[in-house]
Amino acid sequence: MEERHRRVLRRLRMELAARLRVDLVVQYLYQEGVVSPSLLEEIQAEPVSARRTLKLLDHLPSRGPRAFAAFAESLREEFPWLRRRLEEEEERAEETAPPADELHLAISDHILNSVPADKQLNQLSSQLGPEWESAVVDLGLKESDIYRCKMNHQYNVQAQILAAFVLWKQRLGKRATVRSLRDSLISVEADSSVIGKIFQQKD
Repeated sequence: MEERHRRVLRRLRMELAARLRVDLVVQYLYQEGVVSPSLLEEIQAEPVSARRTLKLLDHLPSRGPRAFAAFAESLREEFPWLRRRLEEEEERAEETAPPADELHLAISDHILNSVPADKQLNQLSSQLGPEWESAVVDLGLKESDIYRCKMNHQYNVQAQILAAFVLWKQRLGKRATVRSLRDSLISVEADSSVIGKIFQQKD
């Protein structure tokens, strides 16, 4: 999902949670392959309508490049006014979008070639959503490593993410660079502004 579409979903998050009945759109997203069977089960398991919507919005940015368009299309019949709101916000986001290469310019080569500090990894862990699992797999961790991090910190997602990044650092040593971390986060469409803010703090 493009960064401008992520911004749209963040801006409209609470409005969508209050006004959208996600049960009426999630089946369409499942049919289109945007929502996986396991995610569909997670959403349907939530007891409150607003929480079902928030669960979908949490996962939507990591569901691929077609996710936003499919979500907008799913609103066409039952929620045309929300679809219009998405379109309005999309136009605004397009007008205020940062340059595409801004992230690459914001972090110096010196920092990109260094090993990220634990403090930076902790800050990053607090900002990531469900895309973190795809990122650490891209960095070389196995599903069993992720499972162990989750089991060791069952009730704290930030601690799970931090544990995975620390394990990556331990495994790769000096090869665990900010550059490889940045590239993995970009590949899973993490919020570029978060990456830039954290890793341009030190020079």
